[in-house]
Amino acid sequence: MTCTRSSLAALLLLVSSGTALADQPGEEINIQDITDIQQVSLEELLNPSVKVATGAESHAAQTPAIVTVINADEIQARGYTSLADILRAVPGFYDVYDGVTHNVGIRGINGGQNAAGNVLKLMIDGQPVDYRPTTGNFFGEELIPIDVIDRVEIVRGPASALYGANAFLGVVNVVTRSGASINGAHLVGQGALVRNHPGGGGGVVLGGKSGPIDVLAGANYLYLDRSGLGLPSTSPLLPNAVLQAQAPSRGDTAQPSTMFAKLSIKDVAWGTLTALASLQYLDAHGEYQSYGPLSHDTRITELNQDYRLSYEVAPTQRLSLSVSGYYFNSSPTSRSRADINRTDYILLPSGSADGGGFNAEARIHAHRMLELTIGADFVQERYTLETWDQKLTEPVLAPDGTVLRAAGTIIPGVAHGAGSVFDNFGAYAQAVFTPRAEWTAIGGIRVDEHNIYGANVSARAGLVYALRALSVKLLYGSSFKAPSAEQLYAQPITFGGIQGNPRLQAQTAHTLEAAASYLLPRDRGRIAVNVFATDVIGRVEFLPSGNFVQAENIQDEWVMGSELDSRFVLTRALHLQFLAGVARTLSRSTGSALLGKPEVDNPLFPEYQLHLIADYALPWWGLKAAAEVSYVGARTASFSNALIRGGSYDLPGYAYTALSISTAARHLIPKRDTSIALRISNVINYAWVEPGFGGVDVPAQGITAFLTVVQSL
Repeated sequence: MTCTRSSLAALLLLVSSGTALADQPGEEINIQDITDIQQVSLEELLNPSVKVATGAESHAAQTPAIVTVINADEIQARGYTSLADILRAVPGFYDVYDGVTHNVGIRGINGGQNAAGNVLKLMIDGQPVDYRPTTGNFFGEELIPIDVIDRVEIVRGPASALYGANAFLGVVNVVTRSGASINGAHLVGQGALVRNHPGGGGGVVLGGKSGPIDVLAGANYLYLDRSGLGLPSTSPLLPNAVLQAQAPSRGDTAQPSTMFAKLSIKDVAWGTLTALASLQYLDAHGEYQSYGPLSHDTRITELNQDYRLSYEVAPTQRLSLSVSGYYFNSSPTSRSRADINRTDYILLPSGSADGGGFNAEARIHAHRMLELTIGADFVQERYTLETWDQKLTEPVLAPDGTVLRAAGTIIPGVAHGAGSVFDNFGAYAQAVFTPRAEWTAIGGIRVDEHNIYGANVSARAGLVYALRALSVKLLYGSSFKAPSAEQLYAQPITFGGIQGNPRLQAQTAHTLEAAASYLLPRDRGRIAVNVFATDVIGRVEFLPSGNFVQAENIQDEWVMGSELDSRFVLTRALHLQFLAGVARTLSRSTGSALLGKPEVDNPLFPEYQLHLIADYALPWWGLKAAAEVSYVGARTASFSNALIRGGSYDLPGYAYTALSISTAARHLIPKRDTSIALRISNVINYAWVEPGFGGVDVPAQGITAFLTVVQSL
């Protein structure tokens, strides 16, 4: 708690600094100028700039990677409230939401139970923000205040050659705004409705610039109530009389909160010094967890903190250098508990991770045709290993009635307080060769030395031919992912709980991609299509083993697919996007862990998805309207559910619909900007089902509405 209080104090200091800077005389910034800057040009929509793919700014058509960029204007116009909203319609992504975490998969591959999207590397301004005990990610409203986001850069395909272990099958980088673009204080108010349950929240965003100093800070809190849902009929445990009696869900609330701050100072020893702080607080009841479903008293609260200090300098026009150091801390909080339908005790999680590391990188413009990047990084992760303590809710009595243990006594779990340390040193080199304006070639290699898994080599190569209208890409990338501390060492929560496996080996992947995009005449749109083939070796997943669920390197598999990302400018006011993704496992070699057990293809991932998004600028009041219609194909249930049922089964496909209307920079208060966005998701209230674990599938939460009002002061 000391660390938490200190970090909150630091954020509040930055917030107050931002307000002061915004009011500095002589540094006044015209709000209308900022608003005009934020309006994304048609050229930038059709061929956006992206940095995450190579570390250097380039346009998407010239970038040697499959990339998507979602900008702040689209986020506000469509009323998105979280990164999960943003990724939902990106080709190749699929989110399985169990009411606690968003388990985002990509290109036919989901990490399975407790993965929370760990096949992806998630960063904020280039800083990894994964929850270290599981290497999973927070994609909900707890990640970052949505109003501090400038754009989201997404790479589909492995990126370990640049970013290391967790950039396994894709990278998502959230790029934040500058303090100057805020120029003061913005109050955020939110109202929410989940079916007939009201909720809401709010926050603040502050920013300012004075001379060389730029400050941005934001905080947000949200309350949601998802209660009143039953157990889907597809669930293998549905015949259980106890579960039927406990339905529907009760007290199923979520209270995510987040804080973010960034301080940038130019002209420090001829360079720029930047401090970054990110706090993410996940708080949700878990009515559909694999342990104790519908127990009404399971609460999962996790605090994730990341702090970084970085310095960038360009001593010459041909050379730029950057160094950074960072610290992280990830742990459940004292409010976490697991109710496994016992009357005599509840379970408390015990386990945490903290540590830090450094990065150093040099970018050399060796020739007008050649740019070189070399770098090294080191990270040390210190773990208190995951176990579960018993908190007695009833006294333990001797035969004569003597109290042996009073109610409230905490009995430490197996291996309580045990620890482990992970060290990883990485070194990488990358070359981008541009012999002519239309040709770009890339080659890169990285070596990671892990104290448990030894040396791991990742590589990339690519060739891009790009004219103004046509772009063609041929790409290759490899990656690796070391098992998480939870997968290696977790102690079971109860009968059927997850158990670590210290014999696990690292996963590796190789991906081949071919892509082409075409800019329609007179900038009427762009059509981009790609095909890919990914070979995953030693895929790790939690599987039933004896009385528990144990992590195993279960299989090698080839997944192939294709993605379409197209945007059509029908008129200046009306834009249409058609997006699609297809992914299917074509071959699989099964390890001994699966012998005699059901075959499950493409678990937790649809074979195909179709998305249609229309954005329309109405001719009055600066109003914008958006409509989304998606069809998601059938998803195969998880392996654990297939095993309980005695065979593989599919969850039916479904239609997703959303409507939004918004307006930005209106002057409802003189000389003060007001932005309003209303988003209604699942408009037709379609009751689809998501695949779960341990015999439980998860119901969709139904029609949901968010009203967001942002008022500048």
